[in-house]
Amino acid sequence: MASDVDIANSGLSKLGAKAITSFADDSTSARLVNLTYANLRDSVLRDHFWNFASARASLAASTTAPAWGFAFAYDLPASPDYCLRVRSVNGAFEEAWKVEGRQIITDLSAPLDILYIKRVTDPEQFDALFVDALSQFLAAEWAEKITGSTTLRGQMTQLYSAKLQQARSADGQEGTTDSLDASEWIAARF
Repeated sequence: MASDVDIANSGLSKLGAKAITSFADDSTSARLVNLTYANLRDSVLRDHFWNFASARASLAASTTAPAWGFAFAYDLPASPDYCLRVRSVNGAFEEAWKVEGRQIITDLSAPLDILYIKRVTDPEQFDALFVDALSQFLAAEWAEKITGSTTLRGQMTQLYSAKLQQARSADGQEGTTDSLDASEWIAARF
């Protein structure tokens, strides 16, 4: 499997930049990689509901309720499975919920079951399509700084979108489709 350095080098190679041996190398590319890689990896994780990064949790209600609008607040998972994006809240088809800061606020009572995207930092856990999309995203984000070309950045961004669409298609085929329950109001028509 690819390492973080391998993934970064894949992005750099798309730009015609020299490869690095570690994030601590004394080069302009390595400093850029070291400064941005973790945040850019998390951005790609947030961009799609990656199956390999999906996790479930049952959350206990916070001792402090929201000031107004909702009855309960739930702290999002932190270490080690840091929540980057909430995918769904079980039982919330007809109940409103929102993410505010590092909490979900809702009227749903505890425990609150959620499906979310967690931060995955071990490249051994990455899906191959994620690695491909991440290296393309890195190239898009680094293109202007490394080459000075906004045109190249646009081209790399388009390629990233195509790779993300390919990953969405593959991830969507791994399991049964999610069912959408109709609300009582909609079901009343029938």
